[in-house]
Amino acid sequence: MNILRECVCGSASDPRHSVLSELAEYHNETIEESYRKCIDWEALSIAEWKAADRSTPEGVQAFYDTTTSWRYDLAWYAYLQVTGHAFPQSIAVVRFLRSRGAKGKLLDFGSGTGLNGQVFARFGFDVTIADVSKPLLDYAIWRNARYGVDVRPVNLNEEDLPAATYDVVTAFDTLTCVSDFDATAKLLHGVLKPGGWLIANFDTRAAEDASAWHIQDNELDLDRRIRRTGFVKQHVIGGFIDCYQSVDPNTAAHGLRTLCDRTTLPLEQAGLLARRVRWPTPHRMAKAFKLLSAQR
Repeated sequence: MNILRECVCGSASDPRHSVLSELAEYHNETIEESYRKCIDWEALSIAEWKAADRSTPEGVQAFYDTTTSWRYDLAWYAYLQVTGHAFPQSIAVVRFLRSRGAKGKLLDFGSGTGLNGQVFARFGFDVTIADVSKPLLDYAIWRNARYGVDVRPVNLNEEDLPAATYDVVTAFDTLTCVSDFDATAKLLHGVLKPGGWLIANFDTRAAEDASAWHIQDNELDLDRRIRRTGFVKQHVIGGFIDCYQSVDPNTAAHGLRTLCDRTTLPLEQAGLLARRVRWPTPHRMAKAFKLLSAQR
């Protein structure tokens, strides 16, 4: 956690002030203005999303080309991790990777403001950060220069990723926001070395304004599609970060795993729905009856 704190706020004693002062300096605004945008980032992001048609991949990309609200969201989320109000995902992932002896080249796909890449670099990984959002990537580059962090930035709109190069790929809060999930899954499998690790989560949300950019909406289906591409799930961190290992998708063993996944998916989806439904238990029935009686 000390390394996470240093990556967020350097030597400053107050992580909140450090995060806000960086945002204020970068955007040439007051700390108070930066704080307001951190708190109101969601409303700002909704406004950015609604500013144009997002029904096509081109419209979605235009959003990422222009968004500034996500800088505030991700910077504030980093502050929350340092203060114990959010799950320190990069630290948890490093612990897992160390337990499996993973090292070498790491690609942080959908790197945002670059904090996770900065943490991984501090733990000895040779890090590449990649994103489709130039505003986010520009801020990450600025922060890395500020802290003297040696990571390679890649704008995914302008540069291809090399095949069979990375030992680890991380994709936090990213894969539910891509327009072509299957193509992205194949890309990530292709850039990993055989036996490499994909660490990802599926942050699916109910359809509403505040989650409009969460294009994919079924985490079980996404999990199966990732596995079908050529991955085997080996571990889950914190109940929501999946750890997949790359395998050859053309083997008989993987074909058998894919067949089993297709067979069990409907049952698992039914089980997930059942856990979400508020079934009419006797307690709930009595509560509903009491409410109706009070309204008469």
